Amino acid sequence: MSVNKSWNALGNEFVKCPVDNCGHIGTIITKTHCKLVHNMTRDEVRKRYGMPKRVTKVQESVSNGIATKREVIK
Repeated sequence: MSVNKSWNALGNEFVKCPVDNCGHIGTIITKTHCKLVHNMTRDEVRKRYGMPKRVTKVQESVSNGIATKREVIK
C-alpha cells in the first residue's frame, strides 16, 4: 500500500485512514473523523500512524456470470 502525501484522494482512488484497525476509506479523511472516531487531531494521527494510504478502485468484473466488485490496494 503506498502512502499518500495528502488527506485527500487523487483521481480514481480513495484514501484509507492510517489508524490501525480503523478501516475507514473515503475521498478524504476529515478532521472530524479523526476527532470523533479516534479522539485525536489529524496532526496527532499523522505523528502516531503516518499519512493515509492510497486505495485504488477496480471496475466491476464478471466471473462465471456473477458480477463482483473488488478493491485493489496499491
